[in-house]
Amino acid sequence: MKHWFSAQSPSTQASFYALSAAILAACFTLTIRFATQELHPYQTVFLRFLFGLIMIAPMVMRRGLAELRTKRLPLLGLRGVLSASEMCLWFMAVLYLPLAEATTLNFTVPLFGTILAAVILRETVRLHRWLAVLIGFVGVGLIIQPGTSAMHPASLLPIAAAICMASAGLITKRLVTTESTTALLFYLMLITTPVSLIPALFVWQTPSWHVLGLMALAALMMNIMQICNVKALQLADYSFFVGFSYLRLPIIAILALILFGEIPDFTILPGGALIIAAAVFVALRERRFAKNATLSVPNVAAQDPLAATPQGIDKTNPPDHAPSNSLLPDK
Repeated sequence: MKHWFSAQSPSTQASFYALSAAILAACFTLTIRFATQELHPYQTVFLRFLFGLIMIAPMVMRRGLAELRTKRLPLLGLRGVLSASEMCLWFMAVLYLPLAEATTLNFTVPLFGTILAAVILRETVRLHRWLAVLIGFVGVGLIIQPGTSAMHPASLLPIAAAICMASAGLITKRLVTTESTTALLFYLMLITTPVSLIPALFVWQTPSWHVLGLMALAALMMNIMQICNVKALQLADYSFFVGFSYLRLPIIAILALILFGEIPDFTILPGGALIIAAAVFVALRERRFAKNATLSVPNVAAQDPLAATPQGIDKTNPPDHAPSNSLLPDK
């Protein structure tokens, strides 16, 4: 089987890895829904990071502690706080919202990333990208229907999560120039674990073995998903890969219908189409400008998958400096 797979074209192999990553991202979200039905989202976030830290420890020991040397702990700390906040918001969104709606609204990460890059980093954002951002937010409006009785306050949770995720991505964009992949991953887990423990303590209850198993499985799925992302991006261009990452929406919608009886609202289709089209356009434009500047544009979050849509890997760089949204143990 291994020899047969190796004989396939790079595009076929990349499709397999990218599709596998999308399926794993959808399964991660479903696992979180099951876990948060029994345990408070704050506590499940802590368990997710705790298991992530346990799983990354062997890689750190194998590579050596020398890679962990850094002079940018304050920035790493801020990234950790944002990532923990993002995950708390996302897990609550998964619990309180229909999964298709939560997933669609979380696709706004590239839109907020564009706004923050222009405001905070003073990056030049041209008219085409601003129009794409505007179109994306029209899609958001169609879904959440602000100012009407149909608006659910929980609809703001995945949007707030997307803002935190985009902010963490901007920080990673700075860190990736000086820090190794191992350091970025380790400090993310090392910081987010105690940070997420603080709110978890206020709602703490003894987790069952069932929930512990679910969260260990969720952490493992994220590890495998990141491996699939890296391999897909090593085999194919980002423009080929990017569409696959949004396949988790129909996968989640179908599974949520089967498992929870959730029927997506009619606004999800037009609103989601606008958000995804805008997000893909923004991501591809950013990737093109990044190539022109011989830089890769990372976007790492402690995210679901979920959150996160990988910005691509610069194939001229060694794997140890791949964009951190494609890093192994975390989302």
